[in-house]
Amino acid sequence: MSLLTLDAVILRSQYYRETSRIVTFYSREKGLVKGIAKGARGKKGRFSSTLEPMQRVRITLSIRENRDLQTVTEADLLHPYASIREDLFRSAYSQAMLELTGRLMWQEHSSGELYDLLLNILQAHEEGVGDPQLLNFVFQIHMAGLLGYALHTSECAGCAGSLDGGGKFSFPRGEACCGLCYPVEGAAVSVQGATVELINHLGRAEGVAAAVALTPSQAVRRETAVLLRRHLEYHTETDLNLRALRFAESLDDYNDEKLPSRSVKGVGK
Repeated sequence: MSLLTLDAVILRSQYYRETSRIVTFYSREKGLVKGIAKGARGKKGRFSSTLEPMQRVRITLSIRENRDLQTVTEADLLHPYASIREDLFRSAYSQAMLELTGRLMWQEHSSGELYDLLLNILQAHEEGVGDPQLLNFVFQIHMAGLLGYALHTSECAGCAGSLDGGGKFSFPRGEACCGLCYPVEGAAVSVQGATVELINHLGRAEGVAAAVALTPSQAVRRETAVLLRRHLEYHTETDLNLRALRFAESLDDYNDEKLPSRSVKGVGK
């Protein structure tokens, strides 16, 4: 048995029996890890409020080889991201990001780049910067690239021509082609030029800045959401009809006129 200390974001926390919690973390050093925190339930529990989802913590685990569930011995709160919970849209899309991470990342597969991406998106939500849905697109696009399934949409994959007029996106190839160049075989979806442009902007290193500046139409948003989900599903063979994402998208469908305005700085609506 040995002790391991990690910098981690809490993806999920669930009650276990009468006094404990099972907590899923994504850490910079070890990727996805799960731990049991004994005596953690209740306001006077051993870990108080340090094991809630969407918080950054420093955890110490008691490690036993060949066990998927380790024991949490210490947990120190580094950043609660408390203001995110005060915004319904930001909270919903942040939860969707955490759920996606828990679904697609496997244990012991660490990615410092993905961890930094998680922190960057959470920080943007915390500061009220950027459109919540576009920030979620930024996360999905960059996550796909880190998993080896990058999207290539800057030009037609066949003739290197412009895609301003739209075309077809091939899921097996992760490429967009104009109508003249697209091969008949393989799973594909039609894509608007505006959707391709949005993905290009959000997929750059300054994707968070693009989520601040851009104001795509609802049609482009819906098309982008479907394309990104299907692309990740195709390559990971995983159902990504996530509960948190369904709830977040239902808020968008409900319309800004019927809900309080979103707290988004720098984005025209």
